[in-house]
Amino acid sequence: MPAITLFSCITPTEQERMRVCFRMREVSFQNNETIMEYASSMKKIGLILDGQAAVYCCDEEGRQYLLDELKKDSVFGEPFLLPEESQHYYVCAKSETRVLFIDYEHVIKRCENACNFHSQLVSNLLQMIAVHASHQANRIFVLSRGNTRKKIMAYLHHIAQEQGSSCFTLPMSYTAMAEYLSVDRSAMMRELKNMADEGLIEREGKKLRLPLLAK
Repeated sequence: MPAITLFSCITPTEQERMRVCFRMREVSFQNNETIMEYASSMKKIGLILDGQAAVYCCDEEGRQYLLDELKKDSVFGEPFLLPEESQHYYVCAKSETRVLFIDYEHVIKRCENACNFHSQLVSNLLQMIAVHASHQANRIFVLSRGNTRKKIMAYLHHIAQEQGSSCFTLPMSYTAMAEYLSVDRSAMMRELKNMADEGLIEREGKKLRLPLLAK
């Protein structure tokens, strides 16, 4: 089953009509440029048209944490992560990136024409929020593991399940993976080497295999 996107079951012609109806804005960003800073209320939704970005959280002591990596068709905004007042959330471009912004109020308010594609977009959005919540719940499970090895194994099992194979390619760099798991990168790479030496994993660059899952 294909992954749900914001425009699933909405024709290109209807999408063009929506750009006017929803007052959508397309903006381009350069690498490392801040795309959006989160507010304490529901304000806007962003859709990645091209490129890639990441969602970060910065605590009151200035420590930064990677929360999510975004690629084409990924969505972000307050409906997906309403921030705590004591923390700063923002989205940063990781390459040249094009984003389509939609004001949240135009999503929740029915337009005068009561367009069918409006209802479809809201349905898509709700499904994507549910999928996002599931991913966040899985991350909490991964981070709750007792040590670096257990975090790595829990994460790799999740990726294998997501890609439907014991052989898979990591969806992010090892640096990003260390940030995502909240572990030291050097310690993580040592642990990956030890796991490979013990036959728990097979690794070539970002391509991995979990032999035990293949049995």
